Amino acid sequence: MKQYTASTASKKLSLREEDINTVHVLRETSAHITKAARSATLANVLAPLTCIPMFIDEVVYSNLVMWLYYMLAAVSVRTWMIFRLAYEADKILDPKRNLQIITFALGLVGFGWGLGWILLAPDLLMVNRMIYVYMTTAAMISSMFAYSVNTPTFLAFTLPIMIPSLSSVLWTANFFPWPFTVGLASLYLVVFKIAKSFAQTFQESIRLRFRNERLYQELANERDQSIAANVAKSKFIAVASHDLRQPMHAVNVYLELIQLDDLPPQEKTIFTKIRSSITTLNAMFDSLLNISQLDADVMQVSHRAFSLKELGYAIRDLTEATALDKGLTLNLVCPDCVVHGDKLLLQQIIINLVSNAIQYTEAGSVELRFEIEEDCLIIEVSDTGCGIAEAEQAQIFNEFFRADRTRSLHDGLGLGLSIVQRLSHLIGAEVSVFSEVGVGSRFTVTTSFSVLVNEEDAVLTRSTLKAPHPHHILHGKHIAVIEDNPIIVEAYRHTLASKGAYVQVLSEHEDELFAQLESIDHLDCILCDYRLSQTTGDLLIGKIRENYNEDIPAIIVTADTTPSHIHLFAALNVQVLHKPISFQEIAQAIERIIITG
Repeated sequence: MKQYTASTASKKLSLREEDINTVHVLRETSAHITKAARSATLANVLAPLTCIPMFIDEVVYSNLVMWLYYMLAAVSVRTWMIFRLAYEADKILDPKRNLQIITFALGLVGFGWGLGWILLAPDLLMVNRMIYVYMTTAAMISSMFAYSVNTPTFLAFTLPIMIPSLSSVLWTANFFPWPFTVGLASLYLVVFKIAKSFAQTFQESIRLRFRNERLYQELANERDQSIAANVAKSKFIAVASHDLRQPMHAVNVYLELIQLDDLPPQEKTIFTKIRSSITTLNAMFDSLLNISQLDADVMQVSHRAFSLKELGYAIRDLTEATALDKGLTLNLVCPDCVVHGDKLLLQQIIINLVSNAIQYTEAGSVELRFEIEEDCLIIEVSDTGCGIAEAEQAQIFNEFFRADRTRSLHDGLGLGLSIVQRLSHLIGAEVSVFSEVGVGSRFTVTTSFSVLVNEEDAVLTRSTLKAPHPHHILHGKHIAVIEDNPIIVEAYRHTLASKGAYVQVLSEHEDELFAQLESIDHLDCILCDYRLSQTTGDLLIGKIRENYNEDIPAIIVTADTTPSHIHLFAALNVQVLHKPISFQEIAQAIERIIITG
């Protein structure tokens, strides 16, 4: 019963689509003939008038007048009817009725030319009789292109013309030679066949056009649905990320406040595992943030010189501990040279690739290799892990894709390689993969980053890249902290003071804030939460800068990752850090912003 119902519904749907197509064809047919008939109005007026000087001396005067009066009435009725009809397809409400009116109006004129064979042609000399044949034949042939798209209309116009002309061979022996009449009949049959073929082609083209338009509309709808789904995904990620980041940031705060040396060995082991899990969660939030920033199109590409060896060592320092925990060897092959490009985005790409390699490698090694080819930088990350099946290699760069075969090795969201590909496109690089199941994988990032081969330039650039020792960057610096959570304030104070900084805890209330600023000579950096109990961090940063009349380096810490706020933060002359984030990372961000000014 269900199959019968589905089949019946399918047939009804098919019939409905066929009815819609038929209506479209009728409307286009009506529009085509109406436009053609309108454009032929002047010819329909002039053609009968040209017969007056040619035929007036040869035919009976009363017959000529009678024929002219009829043609005048027929052309007038035809013109009145045709110009009353809509000639735009989308404005034709009843195409069948329009075609009936057009057929009747054109049939009146065709009958008038056929009437001329009876009233005029018998009295004409052979020369003028041939001229009349040419006139009627020309009208018949021209109608093939104008009216043949609707066969009844074509026949209504041409049959009244052709029947009298073809039957004239029976009237008198010397009216027309019979071979001429046979030739005229053959011509009409050929024209009729061409007209039918033209009508079929016209109707098929209309059906094909509307089919293509329907397919295009379906594709447009699917595209709109895809865009809407992508927007909804971004909104969901942003909202869910914001709601989860706040408690996760609090968890990070409490974990950092716990002193491992005060814990018994067993509890220290448990705590270490908890901290490892929290680190994984932090990485997931970072992935979600990267996707939100890429969707919001706020990541900016910068081109600056940087030391390749320093980049390699930094990546090794960030990832080596994870590799050692799994018993893996992390190898680094890095030439000592200076590269021109976006260091931060490239570092993020490489860290994602190295972390991915470590995650899917249970034994052996992971190697990060930097190579120079034709003065351009190429990065290879290879491992001795489980490898990627050839059928899955085209999907690994899709968001949230994770192979079932390696599901036990997953501890992320399946966003790492998607971020790698999108960041690679952003910096103008290409990423490729070669992998064999059970042997390992090799990812290659081919950048357009130029390598400074001039030794003088390289030495000069290395000297400018040197930074103060990290333990001394914050020593003696005055850091303003604005935060409405006292636990976090104390954590900030403890972390920054341990690096030799002077921490100034400021109020978010304007009156108290300005009173505090009167006793502070200068500030080296402002660290501020975005959503405070009474105001927002960007407003407070602006007021502090106005007070000192100085563009003081500032950092906003927030859990808000919505695209609109990402654009807002990008427009501000402040650095934005997204929760959850460790206090050591915040301290490092302050160090970097103080160095760069």
